[in-house]
Amino acid sequence: MDKPYQRLLTAIIGIPLLFLICYLGEPWFLLLVLTLILIAQVELLRVFEKKRYTVNGWLIISCSLLLAISAYIGYLYMNIMFTVIVVLVLVIDLKQEDLNEVIHRLAISMFVIIYIGWFLSHAILLRDIGQNSSIRVYAETAQGLKDAGFFYIIFVFSSTFLNDTGAYYIGKWKGSRKLSPNISPGKTVEGTVAGIITAIIGGEIVNLIFKSPLPLHWVFILSVIIAGMAIFGDLIESMIKRSVGIKDTGSILPGHGGILDRFDSLILVFPVSYYLILLHYYLNGVKIL
Repeated sequence: MDKPYQRLLTAIIGIPLLFLICYLGEPWFLLLVLTLILIAQVELLRVFEKKRYTVNGWLIISCSLLLAISAYIGYLYMNIMFTVIVVLVLVIDLKQEDLNEVIHRLAISMFVIIYIGWFLSHAILLRDIGQNSSIRVYAETAQGLKDAGFFYIIFVFSSTFLNDTGAYYIGKWKGSRKLSPNISPGKTVEGTVAGIITAIIGGEIVNLIFKSPLPLHWVFILSVIIAGMAIFGDLIESMIKRSVGIKDTGSILPGHGGILDRFDSLILVFPVSYYLILLHYYLNGVKIL
């Protein structure tokens, strides 16, 4: 089966399942994020193994999963856990006898924990944003949202995936000018522009389906920034893969590759979207802390 058809089939099966998990919320959404973090960490650690970097994989994976669990409890707990993890990683490296690679080990360990564990844990914060009592009251009274987290997580997923889809298919069809040939030769300027446009359209559609809880200018701002972060996230993963000479980080998703290949564009989207949405509420006089 050709790759475009594999991508389509994966989407037909995966999107309804993802929607259901987002709708159900916790603990199912937490389980989803934990699974994504676990598989993405394994894939990324295998990438670094190709460069023969030696790191404590179990420590990195455990720390990343703990970040997600602490995010489920609350933002403050996630920050406390992050501080504990940094100290823990530094202390454990004191026991290493080979000091020649200590900087590499520390750098890779913290990069992987932040890149996968910290960033993806913001998906949980976003889904649970309505747990803040002030946000919940404002969302219900001023926006007509009974479950603000469900709206925002669907908004983010829709804008990101439509950005990816628009960029991929329009880029294949009409793309000629390379966006970043050294990092990702397949990405084009035409595809990138198309992706941004489809992300805006996706955001507007979701906003309308939920009876327009966000002003149009905020839908536009969020959609454009989401598209931009999705592009950067995709390029960052491509840069990592290109540095070790591989095409995909895995093969678990037909037509896409690994979990990291499919969800790379969301890695930066989740934290940036979360803080932008908090900014939106803050500017509307909502107490967010």
